Amino acid sequence: MAGSSVIQTREGEWTSAKYWDVLGLYIPYIFTNDPALLADYIANFETRPDDVFVVSYPRSGTTLVQEIVWQIYNEGAISSEKQMFRFPFFEDSACNANKQFLVDFKTLPSPRLIKTHLTHNTTPRSANKDAQCKYIYVARNPKDVAVSYFHFAEHLKKIGMRGEGPRRLYIHTIMPVLFCEVNAWNDHVLGWWKHKDDPNVVFLKYEDLHKDLPPHVRIIANFLNKPLSDELINRIAEQCTFKGMKENEKSYKTRDDVQSSPLLRKGVVGGWKSYFTPELNERFEKEVLGKIKGTGLEFDFEI
Repeated sequence: MAGSSVIQTREGEWTSAKYWDVLGLYIPYIFTNDPALLADYIANFETRPDDVFVVSYPRSGTTLVQEIVWQIYNEGAISSEKQMFRFPFFEDSACNANKQFLVDFKTLPSPRLIKTHLTHNTTPRSANKDAQCKYIYVARNPKDVAVSYFHFAEHLKKIGMRGEGPRRLYIHTIMPVLFCEVNAWNDHVLGWWKHKDDPNVVFLKYEDLHKDLPPHVRIIANFLNKPLSDELINRIAEQCTFKGMKENEKSYKTRDDVQSSPLLRKGVVGGWKSYFTPELNERFEKEVLGKIKGTGLEFDFEI
């Protein structure tokens, strides 16, 4: 049955973390103790017309866009409540054995603001074309995603989600494999890119947000049918800069202890240049970026 297989791979000195096969996706083992239930929950989840999903491949600017959306709906307020409770993570919260992270989405008031890393074909949607909710997708250049994922994984190691092996092996050998074969970045991004012109989808790039945030706050607000004043647009943009969000950093941590996974790291474009060898860069150009050539999707790799 889909959703029942435990996946753990070994390559030389490296042993991966454990994953479940859920609807063809690799879902972290700690997200649920019943993958079949999670698969059923995802496949049969009933959306509401005013639901808002913020969607991305991991480490692509999800936290930033979530905060922008939340502040748009809350008149630019800044909350000390953890973002994971204000804007729950769908795959992690739906069937989590840890009650601290469990969310009953059916009882959440509307509009429900939901984070997900699901692919386009597995993300819940209504069968009624006249009752579709909204999806905000954010993509980031894959080289910076890889480096951000690498640093995030160092923290995930504390809770058994990174796997075991040398750091050098992870960034130079395992990460390209993850990007090309396991929950492939290009498949995820292109799946949503093909729907960028759907009326209920807006497709954003992290690099564009980084270059000029206020007009993108307005794009998001208008997409959500929440027109805002110039003053409020600029205030939300300022509060959602990396500097502004770092001032409220505890809100973006998953817990308060030393094992907390930091959702904010550097917030820069081009950090990959400090980590990629010429050989790794060539591999990404060929195996990752080569697969998006001709699609019209392009990224900035430095600003």
